[in-house]
Amino acid sequence: MRYRDHRFPADKELKVLLQDEVRQASFIDISSTGARLSKLAQLPKDAVVTLCQMQMRIQAKVVWSNERHTGVHFLRPLTPFEVSALRGAAGHGFGTGHQGLRELS
Repeated sequence: MRYRDHRFPADKELKVLLQDEVRQASFIDISSTGARLSKLAQLPKDAVVTLCQMQMRIQAKVVWSNERHTGVHFLRPLTPFEVSALRGAAGHGFGTGHQGLRELS
Protein backbone atom coordinates (compact mmCIF):
# COMPACT_ATOMS: atom_id res chain seq x y z
CA MET A 1 0.00 0.00 0.00
CA ARG A 2 1.36 3.40 -1.00
CA TYR A 3 1.20 6.31 1.44
CA ARG A 4 -0.32 9.50 0.03
CA ASP A 5 -0.36 12.89 1.73
CA HIS A 6 -3.76 14.34 2.59
CA ARG A 7 -5.07 16.46 -0.29
CA PHE A 8 -6.85 19.73 0.44
CA PRO A 9 -9.29 21.45 -1.94
CA ALA A 10 -7.87 24.59 -3.52
CA ASP A 11 -9.03 27.23 -5.98
CA LYS A 12 -6.28 29.81 -6.36
CA GLU A 13 -5.15 31.02 -9.76
CA LEU A 14 -1.46 30.67 -10.60
CA LYS A 15 1.04 31.03 -13.41
CA VAL A 16 2.90 28.02 -14.75
CA LEU A 17 6.30 28.59 -16.37
CA LEU A 18 7.49 25.99 -18.87
CA GLN A 19 10.81 27.04 -20.36
CA ASP A 20 10.06 30.54 -21.80
CA GLU A 21 6.29 30.05 -21.91
CA VAL A 22 3.88 31.42 -19.25
CA ARG A 23 0.47 29.74 -18.85
CA GLN A 24 -2.49 30.48 -16.56
CA ALA A 25 -3.95 27.69 -14.39
CA SER A 26 -5.90 27.00 -11.18
CA PHE A 27 -5.27 24.62 -8.32
CA ILE A 28 -7.94 21.91 -7.86
CA ASP A 29 -6.30 20.29 -4.87
CA ILE A 30 -2.94 20.38 -3.15
CA SER A 31 -0.84 18.37 -0.70
CA SER A 32 2.66 18.85 0.63
CA THR A 33 4.06 16.70 -2.20
CA GLY A 34 1.97 17.66 -5.24
CA ALA A 35 -1.09 19.24 -6.79
CA ARG A 36 -3.76 18.82 -9.42
CA LEU A 37 -4.21 21.78 -11.80
CA SER A 38 -6.95 22.84 -14.22
CA LYS A 39 -7.41 25.45 -16.98
CA LEU A 40 -4.10 24.36 -18.45
CA ALA A 41 -3.33 22.95 -21.89
CA GLN A 42 -1.79 19.49 -21.87
CA LEU A 43 1.86 19.43 -20.74
CA PRO A 44 4.52 16.84 -21.58
CA LYS A 45 5.07 14.13 -18.95
CA ASP A 46 8.25 14.63 -16.87
CA ALA A 47 8.52 18.32 -17.86
CA VAL A 48 9.86 20.51 -15.05
CA VAL A 49 7.66 23.56 -14.47
CA THR A 50 7.69 26.48 -12.04
CA LEU A 51 4.41 27.28 -10.27
CA CYS A 52 4.13 30.98 -9.42
CA GLN A 53 1.61 32.19 -6.87
CA MET A 54 2.05 35.31 -4.71
CA GLN A 55 5.80 35.54 -4.04
CA MET A 56 6.19 31.75 -4.11
CA ARG A 57 7.97 29.95 -6.93
CA ILE A 58 7.68 26.19 -6.64
CA GLN A 59 9.49 23.74 -8.91
CA ALA A 60 7.43 20.70 -9.90
CA LYS A 61 7.56 17.78 -12.31
CA VAL A 62 4.57 16.86 -14.50
CA VAL A 63 3.44 13.34 -13.55
CA TRP A 64 0.43 13.18 -15.89
CA SER A 65 -1.55 15.57 -18.07
CA ASN A 66 -4.64 15.42 -20.25
CA GLU A 67 -6.99 17.94 -21.86
CA ARG A 68 -8.76 18.61 -18.51
CA HIS A 69 -6.25 18.34 -15.66
CA THR A 70 -2.55 18.07 -14.87
CA GLY A 71 -0.91 16.33 -11.91
CA VAL A 72 2.43 17.61 -10.65
CA HIS A 73 4.89 16.40 -7.99
CA PHE A 74 6.82 19.10 -6.12
CA LEU A 75 10.61 18.78 -6.26
CA ARG A 76 10.67 19.54 -2.53
CA PRO A 77 7.82 19.00 -0.02
CA LEU A 78 5.89 22.13 0.94
CA THR A 79 5.60 23.29 4.53
CA PRO A 80 2.13 23.34 6.16
CA PHE A 81 2.24 27.16 5.91
CA GLU A 82 2.91 27.02 2.15
CA VAL A 83 0.09 24.50 1.59
CA SER A 84 -2.30 26.71 3.57
CA ALA A 85 -1.27 29.85 1.65
CA LEU A 86 -1.81 28.14 -1.71
CA ARG A 87 -5.24 26.67 -0.91
CA GLY A 88 -7.29 29.84 -1.39
CA ALA A 89 -11.02 30.21 -0.66
CA ALA A 90 -11.74 26.48 -1.11
CA GLY A 91 -9.72 25.84 2.03
CA HIS A 92 -11.23 28.70 4.05
CA GLY A 93 -12.72 27.58 7.33
CA PHE A 94 -10.58 24.48 7.68
CA GLY A 95 -7.57 24.90 9.93
CA THR A 96 -4.31 23.27 8.97
CA GLY A 97 -3.69 19.92 10.57
CA HIS A 98 -7.38 19.09 11.08
CA GLN A 99 -7.75 16.94 7.96
CA GLY A 100 -10.76 18.96 6.83
CA LEU A 101 -12.80 18.43 10.02
CA ARG A 102 -14.37 21.23 12.05
CA GLU A 103 -15.76 21.21 15.55
CA LEU A 104 -19.57 21.22 15.66
CA SER A 105 -21.16 24.07 17.64
